[in-house]
Amino acid sequence: MSSEQGSVIVRIAAQRPNNTCSGAVLCYNFRLMTDQRLKILSRRFIDYVNTFRDSSGELIPMLQLKLTHTKRVVQNARRIMQGERWQGPSLLEGELCALLHDIGRFSQFTEFGTFRDSESVDHALRGVEIIQKLDILEGVPAPAAQRIIESVQWHNKKALPAEMESSAAALAHLVRDADKLDIFKVMIEAVKDGSIETNPEITWGLSIKGAPNPEVVNAVIKGKPVDYSQIHALSDFILIQVGWVINGFHYRTALQITGERKVVEFHHKYLNTLTASPAIDLCCDAAYTALRSV
Repeated sequence: MSSEQGSVIVRIAAQRPNNTCSGAVLCYNFRLMTDQRLKILSRRFIDYVNTFRDSSGELIPMLQLKLTHTKRVVQNARRIMQGERWQGPSLLEGELCALLHDIGRFSQFTEFGTFRDSESVDHALRGVEIIQKLDILEGVPAPAAQRIIESVQWHNKKALPAEMESSAAALAHLVRDADKLDIFKVMIEAVKDGSIETNPEITWGLSIKGAPNPEVVNAVIKGKPVDYSQIHALSDFILIQVGWVINGFHYRTALQITGERKVVEFHHKYLNTLTASPAIDLCCDAAYTALRSV
């Protein structure tokens, strides 16, 4: 854990005595959660996003992309939770984690013009700061709110800390899996509609053509995390996604969804238009093997 990550202090507004609320503050028990109350919490997120709209009420394309991404990550999380048979309060916590996971992206892109954390800020830590500053989780019981905060903080890291409490880790894994599922979709749509070239920030402005970095290939085949500093070309960027299929999902349901959506088949075909490297077939064959295991 870096000093920056370790220095984040989770500050959650405590419930008022006797479960009473004042003004617009929403207090509730997760076991008594209703769809209406979830809508109120979701409204806080939307109200924040709306501050980035221009005078005509529009978001710039890259921020609209992130809002659409967030909505689909929520949908993915719901499907994973259903497949894994989650019940009770965990369902609500999981949906809130998915909703808030990328809240830091909006100010990140506005300030720095990039989604690349290494060239701007850690968007997960930025998200934690925003959630705390705006009291997005005001009224949520402290233990649940802390789990949500931790899932946001750790959703973009290579691995979760070994000491992370199990229920918080379950939520973080949920967000990480649901996020990956939509990143697949964003990539596929960007290739199909041509925005991968017209909006190069989607893929960090990487060179479209070129063979993959052998270090990336080696990590992918072995099912190990890739150091993002090793990403030099678009083929590296896409092979990381192929690597998620090999050893990047926590929940079996997420891997099943990946197979249903024919992600590897699409990525394999597209990679072969970028490079003639034999490493492409090696990596994709390993991903096909992983899919057959479910």
